[in-house]
Amino acid sequence: MKNALIILLFLFSNQSFSQIKILYKDSPPKIDGDISDWKSAFYFFKQTSTSVKSSNTLRYNFGFDEEHLFGVFKVSDKHLSDLAKDKSGSPRITFNDAIEFYIDTQNNSQKLMEDDDFQLIIDLMGNLTVFRGGDKYLIKVEEYKVPKDTVTNHFVMDYATKYEGTINNNADLDSGYVIEFQIAWAALGIRSKPNESFKIDVCLNDADEFLDIRPLTEDAIIPNYFFQSINRGSDFGFPNKWTNATLVGEASAWKKAKILIGHWLWIIAISALIVSTWLIVSYLRKEKEIITIKEKIFQVVGVKENLDAFQAKCREFILENLEKDISPSNLAENLNVSLRQLQRQFKEETDATPTDFIRKIKLEEAAKLLVEGKQTIAEIAYSIGFSDPAYFSRIFKKHFNKTPTNFQENAQKA
Repeated sequence: MKNALIILLFLFSNQSFSQIKILYKDSPPKIDGDISDWKSAFYFFKQTSTSVKSSNTLRYNFGFDEEHLFGVFKVSDKHLSDLAKDKSGSPRITFNDAIEFYIDTQNNSQKLMEDDDFQLIIDLMGNLTVFRGGDKYLIKVEEYKVPKDTVTNHFVMDYATKYEGTINNNADLDSGYVIEFQIAWAALGIRSKPNESFKIDVCLNDADEFLDIRPLTEDAIIPNYFFQSINRGSDFGFPNKWTNATLVGEASAWKKAKILIGHWLWIIAISALIVSTWLIVSYLRKEKEIITIKEKIFQVVGVKENLDAFQAKCREFILENLEKDISPSNLAENLNVSLRQLQRQFKEETDATPTDFIRKIKLEEAAKLLVEGKQTIAEIAYSIGFSDPAYFSRIFKKHFNKTPTNFQENAQKA
């Protein structure tokens, strides 16, 4: 019985999967290198190689929701190594302890990677290099088996790595590392829906002894280094050898309700924003209008206007005879000047006529009385020397850009 169990465990650890089910996740994992929020069972892979000091084991899983594809890889590795000492974007990080993830997004590629296929290399140090298949130049080169080009700088994804142990220390034993990622479906060109299928592959790169690989040639053999895919191949990058993967499941009723409520909340929020923006703009316009009225009242009070002695005498006479129909001749007579001299002096000092000045003083006094609101418009018209309230209203609107009624309403609100 014990021997049979050992055989079963051996067969399980050395199996390759013809189908990977990617389960829907109601609660997306936090991309932080911590696998505790991955509740479903992991796929298992054990490296089979005698060229490394110790074989690695890999536990891995995938998940998805409406926006992202998630992946997690937990590698048990007793010898953590960073041979390349390169950064993101470099193809040399494939010589480090790393995971390579391949995906045929449209499930249509055969022997060669096409332009909708991707290869992601993430090493234990947190470096990322992304390749896209179908390079139009390399695909014409017969000896170039995997025509691809790096697109790292243009590929958007989130990922995190954690390792336990020391890097490039051949004298101790380490625990391993975790790599976790999420890729937006939009970046892959996939519309996620239940039963959607595509092909994927996962490769485990394992370096068990540190050495400087920079002087080595491309065809040089690196000691204690091995790479192997979950299908037990060492030739990967060929979509016809990759594993079928299917999206399984969908959002729970509770999550669908939350999504629906969320959509409605967005609609309500946007509507509220539009309405509030409209109200604010309307208020500011109104406030601007009110401020203009206040400035007019300031002008009425005479704070902003500094009259010279000549104009002050004119204003004083007009105010003393406000209820009368004052003519320029009356004003000239009171000042002991000729009408022509009066007209010339107003032209030089104010670029206006005496009639304009008389009307301005009367209308400013009318504006004060409107703000006070103690008299009707007709009574105010009569009190400043207008015999026709309708004519007064027309002249007032021409001067203040508002009818006496509107001016009074807005000024009192201000």
